[in-house]
Amino acid sequence: MRARAYHPPSKTFRFARRQSRLVLALVLANFAISSVFLAAGPLAAPAPSQPPPPPQAPPQPYDGQLLRLSEILGALSYLTSICDTTQKDPFRAQMQALLDAEANVSPRREEFAGAYNRGYRGLASTYARCTDNARALIRRFRDEGVSITRQVRNLYGGG
Repeated sequence: MRARAYHPPSKTFRFARRQSRLVLALVLANFAISSVFLAAGPLAAPAPSQPPPPPQAPPQPYDGQLLRLSEILGALSYLTSICDTTQKDPFRAQMQALLDAEANVSPRREEFAGAYNRGYRGLASTYARCTDNARALIRRFRDEGVSITRQVRNLYGGG
């Protein structure tokens, strides 16, 4: 038998061998990744841990006005607490009545309460004591609140 002479592999052969190694590496990596996902279980939606929230009431056409009224009630609640310490806060009770009448669903209730708190905290960060400007704001907010209440009652009914 005759000995074969050694011929170095051609460039094409080396490229093909390198390419086959790359394909093999990708197949093995894909297999490793897919086995991790298969071990974890199927990709399904997780079971709900808590019951779904109650259906949200559809937005009412006057919600924007009532949110503004809630903010005004919060502002008035704070301003009267610093300007008229002898008077009991009637605005908090009015806000509670508004929540009971209009916001009996939790997300809506939170939205109205958030507006009230924004009005309260917004002025609490501005006014530490009663000033002439704070008294003027009380008058302006009362007028705006009465105006909103009349508009909503006239346009959409209500008692």
